[in-house]
Amino acid sequence: MNRSIPERLAKLHLSGFSNAYMEQLNIEGFQEMSFDDRLSLLLEREELERANKSIALRLGKARFKQAAAIEDLKASAARGLDRSTINTLSNCDFIRQKRNLIITGASGCGKSFLATALSHRACLLGFTARYFRAPSLLLELELARLEGTLHKKIAQLSRINVVIIDDFLLSALNEAEQKDIFELIEERHQSVSTIFTSQNPVSLWHSLMPNPAIADAILDRISNVALRIELKGDSLRKKQMPELDLATVSQA
Repeated sequence: MNRSIPERLAKLHLSGFSNAYMEQLNIEGFQEMSFDDRLSLLLEREELERANKSIALRLGKARFKQAAAIEDLKASAARGLDRSTINTLSNCDFIRQKRNLIITGASGCGKSFLATALSHRACLLGFTARYFRAPSLLLELELARLEGTLHKKIAQLSRINVVIIDDFLLSALNEAEQKDIFELIEERHQSVSTIFTSQNPVSLWHSLMPNPAIADAILDRISNVALRIELKGDSLRKKQMPELDLATVSQA
């Protein structure tokens, strides 16, 4: 082995290529392959490692609140989530088409999990994603506005392919919050996708915003390119909680 080759590969940050190269030196059988075949395997390893690193980077930047994947979703007509809908959304065409997704339903019915699972799939397919709870997003926008960097903040968020706004309009907005949300939605409109989850049905959203004209503008931009899913059923959190042994608790 030419001792300088691993060092040169390291300087070029070709770690996948380098690992595969060392394997070819130490495992019998590779020497019988043609140069082109061996080179092809080295390049494939480098491409695979770079792809995996890119996925890990996108998932890290997404800051998902929970681990969720498409494979974990269970179709249930009773819950308003059939297999056809899951399959349609999992190809992420709605992101390619710059469409929004609105997921409504009672607390604990799986809105956040569904939004995260779809965004996780988007990261695997090469899209960028970011998770926010609505209160945290509003706070970030407020701080940016007070610091005079709101336009910069919105520009950064508008480059993300899909943003989850969880618990959207869980409570009423004030006028400043409504204007900040409008600026963000306006900038993202028909350029990228946003997933909104909310316990409140869309029919109540207008009443939770103080300025009717801006409310009209917000809802128009959200809804006119949006797919809608209404999840039904009891809270899934109740099913996940273990039963409490009251006898043991009373003895303690």
